[in-house]
Formats: sequence, C-alpha cells, structure tokens
Amino acid sequence: MRISTDQKGLQKNTSIQSWGQLIEKTFNQSLRIETRKDREHIYSLLVEMGLPYERFIVFKSGSDLTKEKFFEAVGDLGIPYWISATPKIGVEGLSRISKLRLESSADGWQFLGTLPRREDYKIIVMQYADEPDFKGIVLVSKSFNGIADFVEGDRHYQLTSGLTMTDPMLFNRERIIHYSQKIDKKHQDLLYSYVSDKAGHFEFQYGTIEKIRSLTFFDYNDEPAYEDIDSLWEDLVVYFEEASFEQAKDILVRGLPASLGRASGVCRVALSSDLESFNSIEEGEVLVTDVTTPEMTLIMKKVCAIVTDLGGVTSHAAIVCRELKIPAIVGTKNGTAVLKNGQRVEVDAFKGTIKLISS
Repeated sequence: MRISTDQKGLQKNTSIQSWGQLIEKTFNQSLRIETRKDREHIYSLLVEMGLPYERFIVFKSGSDLTKEKFFEAVGDLGIPYWISATPKIGVEGLSRISKLRLESSADGWQFLGTLPRREDYKIIVMQYADEPDFKGIVLVSKSFNGIADFVEGDRHYQLTSGLTMTDPMLFNRERIIHYSQKIDKKHQDLLYSYVSDKAGHFEFQYGTIEKIRSLTFFDYNDEPAYEDIDSLWEDLVVYFEEASFEQAKDILVRGLPASLGRASGVCRVALSSDLESFNSIEEGEVLVTDVTTPEMTLIMKKVCAIVTDLGGVTSHAAIVCRELKIPAIVGTKNGTAVLKNGQRVEVDAFKGTIKLISS
C-alpha cells in the first residue's frame, strides 16, 4: 500500500530561521542556529562523515539555469525530486525557499519562475526519497548522547513544526537505551550505526532512491542550540526508566519534558488557529496550546511555561523553548481539553507533569 505523500508540492521557508528572526526582534536575543543554510555545504559534510545522501546538481546562479539545463538535471536525478533556492552570499532581503516532492519537470520549472530575483539565488536540485516509511530528526551532543524522533510517511515538515505526536529514541555511544514505538527496532539500530559517534543535528529518511530502499540523510547542522542536550537527555532517560509514574490526584496532565524547569501560574488556553485568543494572555501565565508556532513569539515573552498537545523534543518549537529557557512539556495529547482557563497549576518539566495547585 502506498504511503500518502503529505509533502507533495509543499513550498516552505526554513522555519527555524523564521523563529530566529522573530526571537531576535522580540527578545533581543539570538538563537544559536545557522544564519544561512548552504545545502551544497551540508552535503559536502555528509560526504566527509561517510553518511548516505541524496544525489544533487548545483547551479551556482539562477541566471545560469535554462529550461533545457533544468530538464536535463531532473532527467538525471529522476522523479520525484526537490528544489532548494538559497540566496547567494552577500545578498540581502531574500530567504531560502524549498519546493518539496516535485513529480514533473514542468512543475519545478514553474516554481523557479516564481522566484523573485532568481539571479540572486543558488539553485540546487536534489533526489527525493519515494514512498518513505519514515522520516526523522536526531540530535547528538558532543558527549554522544542522542535523541531521535520519527514520523511515519512523508511528513517531515509536520515533525519539525511540532504538528505530530512522537516519542524519542535515546542512545549513547555504548547502546540504545530507549527505543521509540513509532518504527521497528531494526531501523533504529541502522540509524544508530551511522550517528552514534557523530555530534550534531541530522535529518534523515528511509525510502526508495534509484530503486533501492535505504536510509539517507538530507540535513546536518552543528550549532550549539542543537547539541546542548545532555541535561535533557539525562532527564528523559530517568523519565522512561521510571518503573511506575508518580500517582497523585493533583496531577492533571502528563507529557514529555522538552525544555527543563519548573514554574507555577494560571492556565491560559490559546489554540494556534485562534489568533485573537493571544490577546488575552497575561504576564506570568501558563500557555496551554495545541502546538507552538512562530506567530506566538510575542506571547512567549509573557508566559512562565508552555504545555502542548502535540510535538516532540527535537521540534523547532522545543529547541526555541530551550534556547529561551522557558519550561515546556510537549505531547500531552489532551492538555487543551483537560486544563482550563484560570486553573493555578505547577508545571514540572523535569517530570513531565502538570499539577493542580489548591487555592
């Protein structure tokens, strides 16, 4: 049975960079992430590390790209494919734009025709894994403690955006400590064999490229925001090794620790789709939402903690919360349904619990 291709034709900007721009403007703080992303450089690093990757063809300037050259590149790489358009070094006022899972040369050429100032972009055309079983993200610290999240099918964008439910695989240099329930263990063993001794942030997939089903990597970063996970890793190991979770009547909701810390405050439920509800959030409240998005940056400055229904510990929102040192619990499933406006709660993002505080 063919897995649905949710990312077919998806056009997107790099969301972590969008977060970074808003955080700098709102908090006057810079996230420790890449300020630009050159995919040609990323693949060069993957080659150096001996990791399997997608074949790609680079056009140093959009002005060099003719329809004939583009169709020839797609013919060489095969269908499906994807395109990354990255502003040239020194170019201002443009953002990187990607077009995912293209299934005809004509569709890709049409996309390129929509680019503003195409001559100011470097264009990279890449293979795209067909019928992926799963995609994922793995963060590995310089101590070689690792956290990996997985999403079934072709839903990587939803994973990075925190729009999926996930549970992490945990490992160190010696062994896998906790297996995720999302995919089978043999594929987690395969991932471990590649990255257990490599620090950084990797994005990967398992699908068909050139008629062979295999694990391939398509992104790599080594910024501190991705690698500083040792405290979170240690906390998650304890979280999953607990023989029985604390049972208490005053625990309302449980979820995954995503950004460590504790805070107490009044709940304020605000769904990401209801922008007007953001206006009601007051200083020191606990934000309870389905998923955290860049549009919430202004209210993140007000809140003492964040609780979400969806998301994983490697999502962009979780990374941002850790950078801002906002306690966060993700993947509660039912936080927005159980928690009510005005309830005073304690958010313990070490234990992943939200407790009711008696008035």
